[in-house]
Amino acid sequence: MEHRRADRRYDRTLDIEVTADGVTFTTSTRNISLGGIYLLSERTLPFGAKVSLRFKVPTQVEPIEVDGEVRWIESDNGETHGLGVQFGGLRARDVWALNKYFEKPAE
Repeated sequence: MEHRRADRRYDRTLDIEVTADGVTFTTSTRNISLGGIYLLSERTLPFGAKVSLRFKVPTQVEPIEVDGEVRWIESDNGETHGLGVQFGGLRARDVWALNKYFEKPAE
């Protein structure tokens, strides 16, 4: 069975604030789409963990705030290297800002 993503991923590095179980930490992204985000993180969160995300894109003054769920964990030798988080739902203005951001080449 072949798995296809619903949304194209864009290689972008953004600082992002993640809150899970009342603990907040800051990390960065490897890529992002309208459906989710890949976080570079050594922190371990279980599959299905609920998270709140907060980050800024240059095409919008206000930060994007969205809830999500851990859907993928990248690790080897028991060490976590990254987390795939599926967005719970973006606001219309955030979708617009992300689409404008994706139009510009990665810096």
